[in-house]
Amino acid sequence: MTAESGVIDQNALPKVSIYISTCNRVDRLKRAVQSVLNQDYPNIEVLVCDDASVDGTADYMAELCAKDERVHYLRNEKNMGACATRNLGIFTATGKFIAGLDDDDEFTPDRISFLVKNWDDRYSFLCCNFKEVYSDGSHNIYYKQDEPLVADYRALLFDNIASNQIFTLTKNLQDIGGFDTRVRRLQDWDTWLRLAFSHGPFKRFPEYKYLMHHDHAKNEQRVSKSYPLSSALNDLLQRNQNIYVGDDAKFMKFIVASSDKSASLSESLYWTVKKTAPKYIVKYLLNKMNLNLGLIKS
Repeated sequence: MTAESGVIDQNALPKVSIYISTCNRVDRLKRAVQSVLNQDYPNIEVLVCDDASVDGTADYMAELCAKDERVHYLRNEKNMGACATRNLGIFTATGKFIAGLDDDDEFTPDRISFLVKNWDDRYSFLCCNFKEVYSDGSHNIYYKQDEPLVADYRALLFDNIASNQIFTLTKNLQDIGGFDTRVRRLQDWDTWLRLAFSHGPFKRFPEYKYLMHHDHAKNEQRVSKSYPLSSALNDLLQRNQNIYVGDDAKFMKFIVASSDKSASLSESLYWTVKKTAPKYIVKYLLNKMNLNLGLIKS
């Protein structure tokens, strides 16, 4: 703020870099980018990272960059995948802080100002609640919490409770190498786990500051045709053997087996008792019941 005018000098505020990876979704990208340009926090740079789109994304970005010096366009000339594309932005970023946005989602107008205001160097990263928005017009606030949650990397070992996007110091994300380009699925989870393991506890706020858009109705059942979850979980374990040790490694192996329906009765009973979680034996029984029904029908 200048003494003469009482106006805040945006350059006195720490710069925040926002990276958006995209591939052939220019119509959705426009909404995402606009939600960043509409932030009530002025000192930002927008890094649109294009994984070799052929749908007019380059033309749109050329026009936008000419209009707004805060916007920068980075492009792969051949398809490199989501992790490598996000890293284009992460290692080009010049802001003190950095945040990500998926190209089909939106920030609330105060997301960046809220996170900058609440930053604390004790934490490796901050994250917020988010609102899911479905194609039928319904919506849902994802996390049911009233108070901020503080946790360390151990809370991320078996579930991504840090949502799909976080806010951190740019150097923190660069220090861990950004996103691991080997990851085929669960890349957010993998990255936040490594970030918390390397840089300490994180904090999640109950306020939603992110809109996650879905192409399906809220109650519509979907079957993923992507890389199998059991394979992705096993990859997560194998890549991070320095983090998953002792009983944590054994439990993750059980989760992998449970996911691909190969867990034994004894394993399921053991972890049900040890974790005080009846869902593991219930899942085993349901898997066996479905298998037997399949055999009868065949």
